[in-house]
Amino acid sequence: ALANKAVIDSCSQYGIVLGKYSDLWGTDNYKNSEMIFVRRVGSLNSLESYNFPIGVEGGNSGNCPTQTLVDAYEMKSTGLLWNEDGSGYNSNKPYEGRDPRFNMTVAKNGDTGWPTYNNSELQIFEGGANGSPISGASTTGYYLKKYMDASVDLRSNHVTDKRHSWITYRLGEFYLNYAEAVYHYLGSPDATSADFDISAVDAVNVIRHRSDVNMPSLSAGLTNVEFEAKYKNERMVELAFEGHRFWDVRRWKEGEVLKSVTCMKIEQKEDESFKYSRFEKERSWDNKMYLFPIPDSEIRKNPNLTQNTGW
Repeated sequence: ALANKAVIDSCSQYGIVLGKYSDLWGTDNYKNSEMIFVRRVGSLNSLESYNFPIGVEGGNSGNCPTQTLVDAYEMKSTGLLWNEDGSGYNSNKPYEGRDPRFNMTVAKNGDTGWPTYNNSELQIFEGGANGSPISGASTTGYYLKKYMDASVDLRSNHVTDKRHSWITYRLGEFYLNYAEAVYHYLGSPDATSADFDISAVDAVNVIRHRSDVNMPSLSAGLTNVEFEAKYKNERMVELAFEGHRFWDVRRWKEGEVLKSVTCMKIEQKEDESFKYSRFEKERSWDNKMYLFPIPDSEIRKNPNLTQNTGW
């Protein structure tokens, strides 16, 4: 908690502040006001080639967000998850009124101008131009936007590339790290102290109040169980595809959530409206995966070493 507070205070001193979420990627993302350490990798288009949708010239599908992730984006007006009472979720229009970070991160059925040179709506429904049964089409119902540069052109006669920079540290992560640490240290999401004048709830709300996000505040008075659920969901949304989720679920000892992912099957009806159906896909998880195995070569060198359980 002290270490993350020191980073937040130092950033404040040197003018590093949260900017727009949409500015976290793109040609000039290294100039974003919240960047602390960024690795500039130069001009390329391979990221877009790997991840632009199947059915768009040059696209190869790549990393496809799951419905599990989509379900983590709360409703903008209420701050509630889609399946919570009073959330305002409409199953016939499942993408309307969601956390703005959803549209910035995920390419969904019906999106236009993704990427810029695509003049057609994305058709991720079964039988659509970007959906199954086309070989390589998304099996989850979505394609990836985050970190992609929509202005990159992959058409054979117009190929372009753009500068890319990879985020190693940004201020948003440290507010979340601080929230988790100070919550566990002080024992309550609303608690403060002489050393920690920002509560865990207030730190999360800083993230939620970005100028282009502006989600409803987490309220004071949440129980510890309620706060933990809200916090973990916030971290999943804010840091999506930034390389954290893999480690988060392991340090929380919640690897069981990786046993399956929810996907979306989209079918176009005769009146050209859509039917949305969730379905589960099983994945592999074993609790031994919380730890890496000790290489046999090391155990042969030192017989006092005991192999980690399960390996």
